[in-house]
Amino acid sequence: MTGSIALTGQAMAQDKSSEKLNWSVPAQIPAAPGTNKQTGLAGAFAGTSNGVLIVAGGSNFADGAMPWQGGKKLHYSDVYVLEKGEGKVFTWLKPKTDRLSQKIAYGASTTTPEGIVCAGGETETTPGSTGAFLMSWDAKKKDMGFTNLPSLPLPLANACMSSIGSVVYLIGGESNGNPSAKCFTLNLADKNAQWKALADLPVAMSHSVAVTQSNGKHPCIYVVGGRSSTASGISALHGYTFCYDPLYNKWISLGNVSDGKHPINISAATAVANGTHSILLIGGDKGTIFHQIETYNSLIAKAKTAKEKQDLQAHKLTLLNNHPGFSKDVYQFNTINCSWEKIGELPFYGQVTAVAVKWNNAIFIPGGEIKPGIRTAAVSMGKFNSK
Repeated sequence: MTGSIALTGQAMAQDKSSEKLNWSVPAQIPAAPGTNKQTGLAGAFAGTSNGVLIVAGGSNFADGAMPWQGGKKLHYSDVYVLEKGEGKVFTWLKPKTDRLSQKIAYGASTTTPEGIVCAGGETETTPGSTGAFLMSWDAKKKDMGFTNLPSLPLPLANACMSSIGSVVYLIGGESNGNPSAKCFTLNLADKNAQWKALADLPVAMSHSVAVTQSNGKHPCIYVVGGRSSTASGISALHGYTFCYDPLYNKWISLGNVSDGKHPINISAATAVANGTHSILLIGGDKGTIFHQIETYNSLIAKAKTAKEKQDLQAHKLTLLNNHPGFSKDVYQFNTINCSWEKIGELPFYGQVTAVAVKWNNAIFIPGGEIKPGIRTAAVSMGKFNSK
């Protein structure tokens, strides 16, 4: 499926209003070794290294059965390497080293000059991990390389990450079941580096997205959207736009995500920097149905009779089975005038709990979740083309 949207940002240097974003699905993540079908992966690490796109880890449900049908969540350690050949041909390579050291999903990852930094994540036995490592592609050996990095100061999952050169920024997430406001940095250029604490996020939250872009003067880290679990079992959804200025170790609030008219709460979206002062926010969960499902879960837990519980479960099941899919909307943020606008829609379901990666003048989103419990194996590509 293909489609296109126009980028209508203010004309400035590389941010041209004549630029268009054309979407297609040029590749599908292959079946895991020993299996004959790939049902899709959510929460995978992703990034680029030495000319290839790497996807690693992730999770799905056994035999495609939904969690409310008793489906068991499976975690994976498989590593997939995608190479772009001549024209529109993409090929999955087969490295000898094709596994992570453990099965893991919902960690954070970012592409740096040294390789892809991966940190935290949910394993088969723990809701959060302190593990961190660097994965890279050796173009001569046609194989993966892995280097352990210092452990995180606390176990995390569903955090977000970005980088400025060799300096990595890890932000928020969940630790021991609670949303975190903690932020850390690691300088890969320092051989004796350890994770250092930064100023806390103004709000403890997970499922946000982090992007590096210029504020018009120097690179900053922008954090958008997210959610915070609460004691009631009903999460708070956010539409925050925060900017971390590394020169001052300070967070600045830049208002709410908006379609240009109405504020929007959104979590688990993907995002990339574009041009000199724009950020594209792609897909995500706006939380309306998510909140309804959480509300049903709360009511079911409090049900006083078996019939009441059964009726509530039936309503919840109907809601889940008729989910329309996650948001297809694409928004653009201008870091100079701090304004949001909706610029178009995807031609397919939005992919949440995934990572958007800039590669070869295009956006790639490998895998993700498209409806509750339903993963995709699609590697979506948004290509920048001038009219």
